[in-house]
Amino acid sequence: MRIIGSNFSVIVSARNGVVTAADRPVRYMKGWPLARVLALAKRWDWKIQYLNEAERKQVEESGDRPQRQPA
Repeated sequence: MRIIGSNFSVIVSARNGVVTAADRPVRYMKGWPLARVLALAKRWDWKIQYLNEAERKQVEESGDRPQRQPA
């Protein structure tokens, strides 16, 4: 998934509801559950953009449903 902030855009990868890789500015998120990432994104008004349907499904299956953002 892509996280878009006011002055950055990064890619975060997850598997089984846990972040497995993240670009440099948010590399500290590696190992975080998706719920924590999405809560931080909501707190900082970051947008979440899914890169494919599998990512969207993974978030929905984990019970973490962020507000929909325009693609």
